[in-house]
Amino acid sequence: MVGPFKTVALAAVTAVLAFGASAEFVMAQQGGPIRLAPLPPPTQGTPYTNRQDARPQPGAVVVEGLDSLSEDALGILSDESGGLGNDMWAGSRRIDVMRLLRDLPESYSMRAAYILAYRVLATAAKPPVGTSDGPGMLDLRIRKLAAIGATDGALRLVNAVNARTVSDNLAAPAVRAHFRNGDFASACAVVRGFQGGYTEVFWQQALIVCQVFAGKPEQAAFGLDLLREQGMTVSPAFSAAALSASAGSAIEIGAPDSTASPDEMTFAIWLAAKAEIPVWLVETLEPGLLPALVNTPEMDPELRLAAAHRALRHGVLEGPELAGIYGKLDASAEDIAGALDAPEGVNDDRLLAYFYLAAAARIDAIGRSEALLEAWNRSREAGGFDVVALTTIALLRDVPITPDFGWLAGDATRAALAAGDNRQALDWYRLVLRQAPIVPDLARAAAALWPQVRSIGHPEPESFALTAGTGVTAAVTGQPVAAVAPRGPVPWNAARLERWIDLARSDPNSGDIGAVLMLIAALGDPVDDAQWRLVSLGDAQPVIMPDAASLAGLSRASEAGRRAETALYALFALGQSGDGPHASVVGAVAQALSKVGVNDVARALVRDAIVAEAP
Repeated sequence: MVGPFKTVALAAVTAVLAFGASAEFVMAQQGGPIRLAPLPPPTQGTPYTNRQDARPQPGAVVVEGLDSLSEDALGILSDESGGLGNDMWAGSRRIDVMRLLRDLPESYSMRAAYILAYRVLATAAKPPVGTSDGPGMLDLRIRKLAAIGATDGALRLVNAVNARTVSDNLAAPAVRAHFRNGDFASACAVVRGFQGGYTEVFWQQALIVCQVFAGKPEQAAFGLDLLREQGMTVSPAFSAAALSASAGSAIEIGAPDSTASPDEMTFAIWLAAKAEIPVWLVETLEPGLLPALVNTPEMDPELRLAAAHRALRHGVLEGPELAGIYGKLDASAEDIAGALDAPEGVNDDRLLAYFYLAAAARIDAIGRSEALLEAWNRSREAGGFDVVALTTIALLRDVPITPDFGWLAGDATRAALAAGDNRQALDWYRLVLRQAPIVPDLARAAAALWPQVRSIGHPEPESFALTAGTGVTAAVTGQPVAAVAPRGPVPWNAARLERWIDLARSDPNSGDIGAVLMLIAALGDPVDDAQWRLVSLGDAQPVIMPDAASLAGLSRASEAGRRAETALYALFALGQSGDGPHASVVGAVAQALSKVGVNDVARALVRDAIVAEAP
């Protein structure tokens, strides 16, 4: 058994051997934590900044309230930049919040859930009441931001504490974020500046990863020996990779016995050693590990594309970021045209990229609209409509929404809905409605799209109710006159819903009609018994449901008005529900979020779930 004194001594020896007894190492130990590497600037917003579920953009660090000196109050989102409010923890107890943060799911199949997780973790807010008896909330929030793949957000939050240095209590989450971002130089700079001792298994592994990255195999071998001597448990895959790297031999990544993702330190040492990453690994990785593959320009292009597409689907990547990767592909106009003519000779990921590049190359509105329509139709056949919609939505903004382009309106509405661009979806749908009386195809599109656009067409909670003149009318008639409720861009229409039900029942490819009705009702629409009678019973399919404690917590928190706590329970429910959360789960989450005022996410979740049911 290794005693405490020996453990510390071995760690000190490891640290010295890790970086050499050089002046650089001595200065790092004496000069305090290392300076953070420069962070990239925030992504610029698009012209449609009022999109209901657009990813919030980091603003100024905001610390308000009585606990303004507490690190836990720090954040990179304010009310103006997408935060959930300085009072979002009101009514919550710290002990409950810490438990929820520690176990928060780190992967979400719905992009709107990822955005909600980002907002909860990055918002500047007065912390919940209660005493601190361990790691602070800030440490956990940074860890979880990195774990879900929001590595830049995690590092901005570290930077919010001190723009010049990384404090020891935040060093570990900063290193994890840099590893997951593929930035080993910055990660190892933080490791060198750490002054808290290297006694924990994480720090021992981090040292070995940095030794491998620095090309010091003999020190990595010694570090691995120390791990064994101290009885520290690491994954066999990490040990095997460290052993291969220290021996100067290539790391072999064999097919796993299961679909389980490698742990973050094993993945880090693979990348540090420049191991050959197989493409099949992309589908097994936790989404939070994908940024390292996406951010490495020298990575195999096919693997990088596969990683970028999966990251996009999980919310880790945005459409403009993926479009930037497409723009760096080594593909000529002839290559793209040839691939579109003979797609069987191109892999699916590259084909999706070529759909975007072909549309982007067309500058005139007519040419672009034609290329967009072809991209959307062909990507449905290739199973990548969601990816193409998210990347081409910016290109669609250059097509005027006029009667001349009515032939595109139905497909443009679908693409905008799939991309989460509510503003464009509503604008194109209005064009569908205007031309539906004279164009049969658009009449059908108006009916087919109604539940989807209704999910985003509710009036805003702060909308102006029509009250003008009601006082005068009441005085004249002697009868009370109620204010007229505000109308949203897509008012409730029972007849349109019934027409959609008839259309869906006649389409063998339509999704679950009952699921759509449940989702519409979750936002407060009056789906009645007569409409439910049109839905057949007994077609249930096996589904993955969240645990009872998460659903009970969701109900308790929302009834009590605890906003951020409700959001955390919602993330548990969605994160535990597999690749496609059931309508009952999405509906329960949407209702709970609406109760605490997070209406934009509630609608986005319902919209995305209804879009998923569309043929």
